[in-house]
Amino acid sequence: MVPTLSIYVDEYDPLWLEVRRFLSIRSAKLPRASKEGRLVVYLSDVTGVDLPWTWTNEKAEPLFPFDERVGEVSLGSGGKVAFLWDIGGNERWVLDVYYMNEGVIRHIHGDGKTIIANLGAWDREGRRLSFTSTYRNGIDFDLYVYEEGVGVRKVVDLEGMNRVSAWLDERRVLVVHSNTNLDSDIYLVDTVSGEVRNLTKHEGEARNTSPTVLDGSKFLYLTNDGQEFSGVALYDLEKMSWKYVYRVDHDIEDIDLSPDSRKVVFTVNEDGYSKVYTSDISFSKVELLDSPEGVVGALSWGISGIFYSVTGPRIGHEVVAVPEGNNPKLITSSPKFGVRVEECVVPEILFYESWDGMRIPALIYRPRTGKPPYPAVVIIHGGPEGQSRPGFDPIVQALVKLGYLVLEPNFRGSAGYGKTFIHLDDRERRLDSLRDIGSLVDWAEKEGLLVKGCVAVTGASYGGYATLMSMALFPDYWSCGVERVGIVNLVTFIKNTGPWRRKYRIYEYGDPSTMADIMLQLSPISHVEKIKAPLMVIHGENDPRVPISEAEQLVDAMRKLGRDVEFIRIGDEGHGVARVRNRVTIYTRMIKFIAKHTKCPQ
Repeated sequence: MVPTLSIYVDEYDPLWLEVRRFLSIRSAKLPRASKEGRLVVYLSDVTGVDLPWTWTNEKAEPLFPFDERVGEVSLGSGGKVAFLWDIGGNERWVLDVYYMNEGVIRHIHGDGKTIIANLGAWDREGRRLSFTSTYRNGIDFDLYVYEEGVGVRKVVDLEGMNRVSAWLDERRVLVVHSNTNLDSDIYLVDTVSGEVRNLTKHEGEARNTSPTVLDGSKFLYLTNDGQEFSGVALYDLEKMSWKYVYRVDHDIEDIDLSPDSRKVVFTVNEDGYSKVYTSDISFSKVELLDSPEGVVGALSWGISGIFYSVTGPRIGHEVVAVPEGNNPKLITSSPKFGVRVEECVVPEILFYESWDGMRIPALIYRPRTGKPPYPAVVIIHGGPEGQSRPGFDPIVQALVKLGYLVLEPNFRGSAGYGKTFIHLDDRERRLDSLRDIGSLVDWAEKEGLLVKGCVAVTGASYGGYATLMSMALFPDYWSCGVERVGIVNLVTFIKNTGPWRRKYRIYEYGDPSTMADIMLQLSPISHVEKIKAPLMVIHGENDPRVPISEAEQLVDAMRKLGRDVEFIRIGDEGHGVARVRNRVTIYTRMIKFIAKHTKCPQ
């Protein structure tokens, strides 16, 4: 008898080989361009995990070998690259600096186990690096400065989450302080005296972010103070006052300054798509730039031009350069493993009528094969203040390739549609937004696109929570569900989430000391007996946001009821799947699970 090789069976099946192609596609993102030289540093997972790469003279190279993922980089003068990395997705970010001229890495701060560092900003000379850290108590992000030849010193204790955005001058920095997930202020901190001044005190809720320094007395920043959407404001330190200088009926999401401080580049979220604009400092001449269709982030204007990351259904995840006076061009070409991304499906963006008559936005991906009604998958975004946007999602494209209709609702509580809309799911109103998910299935069935019972549902983080609640609220709608790193019990989640996050999550979900009964009623753990469809649960052991104990109590409860539940426990991941090898293996299993239970309607 001739022996057979069974370990790589997926590669021998053309259908599942195609799925693995999509899941293997690599990405490039988060560019940082030098304002002094032509160096650009960005992150790429070509090696299997996100690492820093450099782009100079039209050539890309990995900066150094590393086993763990790098989460962020900051480029200083003289070839210094500060970066954050963690262990197995635990988000206990360690801060190090790579010296390109010497080819060495020097440890700055963190132990990879208990301390979390937030990367800040280099000063103009590249001699000092400001950052924040939870070193003091594991909860509050205090301000520190690393100085070459001197070491690390604490500047001042700060409460809550804080992040350094920029040096205003040789001794003062601008720090963004988070009051809640949707409310923040900009602090001016003297790194010598430790004096802290809140520049953006306000009434009501306002998000004040992204300070961009014009000179020692003025800076631009983004705010939605007193209005629905974020606009650009100018702060004058001499007058201690601010004013709007540019606003539209959409959120302005990112902004950066040209090296000569005479122009700005910024992005606007228009129904999920990003539009890239440039302007003079007075915003008297705003111009729309050509840009690839998709979602743009990480704007960085350097000597070599404007750089940003873009993700789109027909792009993948790449880095774009816009040299002065030229059209945008991709400077990265991440491996696509034979997938023709230019042929991938672009979503329709539409509005459907929900249970109470409210119009809810959604993205619809229609398969090119088959005819309606289709087998379908509803994918629920996280946050809950997230937004489903037309980026490149390999899971979505693989499902569409297999003939599935994919629907992504931006239920009430989603970002991108104004300050009022984002609060329509707060606390006791959470069921209202969950009903939006059921209403999407109702609408799609009326349109003849699907048949209830032939629809899978999945989501990650808050999307995992919403997946479980949807399976309980609408048990006959679903063929199966896949819950990924999701909240199962709001009370135990608040108690066990990372202590630095707890007060921010209480604001969104409620305080167990005063609202435990309501929180339990809004928790999937209280409704598991209503879940009828087969369930897959995926969770990383190192998750600091939603601890794996959430998944364990769900699986235990389902098994005690004799329900069909499959548990995938990932030993070297946290709140998501960062390693390419894990992504390919686990998401292939997920799609197989969906395919097994979600057949074409008869």
